[in-house]
Amino acid sequence: MKTLLTNTIQNLFLRNFQLSKFFKWGIFGLMITAFLGCPPPPPPPCVTTGTDFQGIYSSVLSSNSLYDNYTTMDLITHEYTFTMLANKTICQIGYQGNANLYTANIPYTIEIYDNTNSLMVYSGSHLFNSASTDYILPTSSINLNAGNSYTIRRIASNYLGNIGNTIGRIARYNGAPLPSSTVLSGSFMQITSSNFYGSGGPVPNFGIPYIDIVFQ
Repeated sequence: MKTLLTNTIQNLFLRNFQLSKFFKWGIFGLMITAFLGCPPPPPPPCVTTGTDFQGIYSSVLSSNSLYDNYTTMDLITHEYTFTMLANKTICQIGYQGNANLYTANIPYTIEIYDNTNSLMVYSGSHLFNSASTDYILPTSSINLNAGNSYTIRRIASNYLGNIGNTIGRIARYNGAPLPSSTVLSGSFMQITSSNFYGSGGPVPNFGIPYIDIVFQ
């Protein structure tokens, strides 16, 4: 009887000791979590459908029956200028390349210039598929600030000796009045002008080159 009582007391002590260790480690774990904080949330997805630029481009084409979606302008540089309406980060850039340049594995230069601060914020060499709009990841972070004016340009410096290889997709105005600021405004940016030049030109405000910007 004495032995049974002794064993029972020992078992209770051991169980309480184990529970005590469990609670101590649990409290220690909670303290570590509180000290380190929760892990940062994942970045928002980079979605290439329904972009701000795509909405503006579509609105322009539907705003005037004279405007059309056309592949033209045999000039080296196609660019448009826009003002940011919010702080945003560019996560992808989309363009449909020329078939001959794509077959020859010849990239375009993509530049983004901050007109407000006279600063080049991005310059990268990128190959774009010719079958459809192809999206690339920038080689460095591109953060754009609300209220600043930027110009994005696509440069076809190597056109294989055939200036016809520099053409690209454009929302062409065909001499009609320029779109209103309302039509040219999206949720995050407003397109203010465009230009085409290099081995000819310049040809300002001929239309909007289809250089898609994907914001994150």
